[in-house]
Amino acid sequence: MSSAASINLAERADIHKSCKSIETLLSVLNEYCEAAGAVVALQKKLGKALRDMAGMKVTGEIAGA
Repeated sequence: MSSAASINLAERADIHKSCKSIETLLSVLNEYCEAAGAVVALQKKLGKALRDMAGMKVTGEIAGA
């Protein structure tokens, strides 16, 4: 009986606070993943634009001159 009495149970408020902290952490991680996905998409667009620019033909003449 003494071993059962020595078990320290968590308070309801402590459990609620812990759950809220976990919820906040998961929310921030989700936002981080969305932002990282957006950066990857922008990097792909930038790479395509740079490839397109590198493949353009140039001329030494000025148009309209």
